[in-house]
Amino acid sequence: MRLSHFLFAAICASVCQAQVEALRTRLIGLPNDTTRLPVLTELVRATVFTEPDVALAHAQQYTEIARQAVDTFHIAKGENFQGMCYATRSDYDEAMVHYTRALDLFEHIGDVWYTAMLHNNIGGVLIEQGHLQGALDRFQLARRGFTAMRDTIWTANVLNNIGNIHQERGAHDSSAVIYRRAAGDLDAIGQSAHAASAWLNLGNSYTALGDIDGALAAYEAALQRTAYNEDDHTRTMAFLGKGRTLMALGRMNEARTALDSGWANAHEMRILQQIARAHEDLAEWFERVGRPDSALHHQRLFSQWRDSVFTVEKLSSITEMQEKYESDKKDMQLKENEAQLNQRSFTIKAIATGALLLLLVALFALRAYRVKRRGEAELARKNAIIEAQLKEKELLVREIHHRVKNNLQTVSSLLSIQGRGITDEKAKEAVNDSRLRVKSMALIHQDLYREGDLTGVRMKEYVQKLAGSLISSYDRVEQVSLKCQVEDLDLDVDTAVPIGLILNELITNALKYAWPNAGPGILTIRLGRVDDTLHIAVEDNGVGYDAQATRSAESTGFGWGMIRTFATKLKAQWSVRSDSGTVVELVIRNFHLARG
Repeated sequence: MRLSHFLFAAICASVCQAQVEALRTRLIGLPNDTTRLPVLTELVRATVFTEPDVALAHAQQYTEIARQAVDTFHIAKGENFQGMCYATRSDYDEAMVHYTRALDLFEHIGDVWYTAMLHNNIGGVLIEQGHLQGALDRFQLARRGFTAMRDTIWTANVLNNIGNIHQERGAHDSSAVIYRRAAGDLDAIGQSAHAASAWLNLGNSYTALGDIDGALAAYEAALQRTAYNEDDHTRTMAFLGKGRTLMALGRMNEARTALDSGWANAHEMRILQQIARAHEDLAEWFERVGRPDSALHHQRLFSQWRDSVFTVEKLSSITEMQEKYESDKKDMQLKENEAQLNQRSFTIKAIATGALLLLLVALFALRAYRVKRRGEAELARKNAIIEAQLKEKELLVREIHHRVKNNLQTVSSLLSIQGRGITDEKAKEAVNDSRLRVKSMALIHQDLYREGDLTGVRMKEYVQKLAGSLISSYDRVEQVSLKCQVEDLDLDVDTAVPIGLILNELITNALKYAWPNAGPGILTIRLGRVDDTLHIAVEDNGVGYDAQATRSAESTGFGWGMIRTFATKLKAQWSVRSDSGTVVELVIRNFHLARG
């Protein structure tokens, strides 16, 4: 679904290399003026997805020519092109800078269509940065603008992006309704390239809702609409989505064909995120067909490609900080030179008056001023260095969390592969429980490196993801209804990890023992502050907990023992009671909120 956010100016059809070379040859024969702008436009659109660095150079040349011609409209278009290139490189902060400049210029000249387009582009970046409400506000503004201009195509495209917001928030029913409408509107006006993205997103929504047949039909629809327009980005993701859906249906040979097609497309386009996803899906396929060696091979390739994506982003950010530091340093030097020239002019005027006393005062003032300016310049230089170092350290911490998450995922995959070869049910269950505990910790590190704040875990989203993942792992999605009453607060990592493991054990116990006949049930999770304590409760409406019941000889009590250990660490009082089911409550005194 992510790539659908970047329908920045139009869906750019792939251009063969010969056509690109023809455009470059044509550009060489043109003078360095506005006659180059149409050719530069085509070059940007032809290379933005395949060679974003090359496209950025063309966009910068476009902007410079427009500035020399003092053409506000084309300056704004050049800024928008640069924003597209940075966004494709996942450099979202720099993309936002250029999009904002373009938006200000288009609003200034009163261009309603391009103003709506920039709101849409900014909304796509805000989604990637995790600012969902801000993105929704931008998409609403874009939709009003395109509606006013009677642009049916882009009104439907923005509707598709609004569906992405609901999808990110987990409102899959709402997103499916919106995607169906957007796909229908685009099909009705013959815009198959745009419609393919909406069908792809609809397939993702159906997958999240558990409607496997609907998901397969939607992915097939996306592939049909990309068969002739060469939209390799959407086509790659549709192949991978189709492969995962066919695996869920047990049609393994067809699934392998679809996954191989997605992998080939991803390699041809050289898009690191999609190559990584293809290896992850192939690892799952080999694991399901009982070929653990091949599964582990693809799992390692997945980790390597994901690390490559993160390293590219990190190096780009470090380069950007260095360039910004050098630019600020030059600006500071220019300002200092300007101040010195002004002071010299003042001295000359003082000499002209012939007042020796004023001249002496001016000389003392000049000396004091220079001392002050040197001190200010030195302070500013040190502040700039400190800021750059802090940003680099933040990148390193983010990478640490990223690698920890990857390592935990690898451990989880290894445990899953090991569990498939175990015949003893108790041992197999123990291995699966360990895998779920590792996965609960991986979720924390995953959220940490994706969010802007590296010190805290958003408990509301984390608990929802953890519970949903466990319910899905035990195949109880249809039988168990989940109610989460979690306060919107951020806990530091040292608090969130033991709480996550405690919740993992309590939810797992409920799913395993509360409803022995696999009947329907309700699982309620509450988490919130009361005065200076943190209250947690996990409640089910199952058969209840009998503390006096005799445990089987195979029961190790490891889960309860781990809960007691972490409860002691958190200085928590906890209790278990049977009240129309089982209720486990903890009152935690030793907890810490994330630093603000």
